[in-house]
Parts: sequence; C-alpha cells; structure tokens
Amino acid sequence: MIRVLVIDDDEIAREAMCAVLVRAGFCVFELATPIGATSVIKRDGITVVALDINMPTINGDKLAKLLRENAQLANLGIVLVSGCEVEQLSALGQKVGADGIVSKARLHADLAPAVERAAAARSAKTGPPSSAASASATPVPSGPPSSSWRPR
Repeated sequence: MIRVLVIDDDEIAREAMCAVLVRAGFCVFELATPIGATSVIKRDGITVVALDINMPTINGDKLAKLLRENAQLANLGIVLVSGCEVEQLSALGQKVGADGIVSKARLHADLAPAVERAAAARSAKTGPPSSAASASATPVPSGPPSSSWRPR
C-alpha cells in the first residue's frame, strides 16, 4: 500500500490534499510543518511525500533536496505541490530530483496520479522498501502529536 506524507503549513490546502489522497485509497499521514518529517518518514514507512514549496520554517524544495540526499531514503518518492507557475515548479522539481510536480490549481485531478507515478518510479529504481512498517496492511499511528494519520 502506498503511504503518503502530506506536508503543508496551510491547513486548507493540507486538508484538500489529504482528502484527494484518501479518496484515491492511499494511507495518508500529515504534518503542518517539515520539522520532524524524516522521523515520520522512517517510523511510518512512508512511500511518497507530497510537500508544499512555500513554508515558513524550510521551503519544500530545500526539504526535498535534503530528503533526496539522504541515502536511507533512496526509495522515497517526492511530489512538489505549489500554486506557483508550472514552469517554475517544474524547474524546481528537476533541480531537487523530485519525482513529480502538481499545481494546486489542478490538485484534484493531478495529485493522486502523481503520487502513484512517484511510488512506481522509486520502486523501479530501488526495489521494494525493506521497512517492516511499509509491509503492514493496517497502519498503526504513533509518535508525536504533530503528525496525524487519516484512515481510508
């Protein structure tokens, strides 16, 4: 099962992303801030991160670059989400090694397919994740109260 971590400081945008992904059948986790993202990714066996570009603590493109440089997260799919121009978003995505980009204007149509492609691309490059958490069919949320899990 694809396990997605949505990171966006805007509550309305985060709720919209989570709703789209839950309807698509993904196991969805969320954070309002990128702080602690790596811990959540490792602990909960996250397959793909969908993250906003503009956040106050660290921009999503910088976080994506850090995640991509972490050898332990080689099989993590990354999808950048933003309301900025598609050309700018595409350039940022290529620069940081993201697996996909989604304009917030096309969130409802493009997010779930982008997450599926990101998961497939990473799986093809690195093989299936070895984490026991990612093999679990029924997620058991745990950890800091700053992350939350959405059942499907």
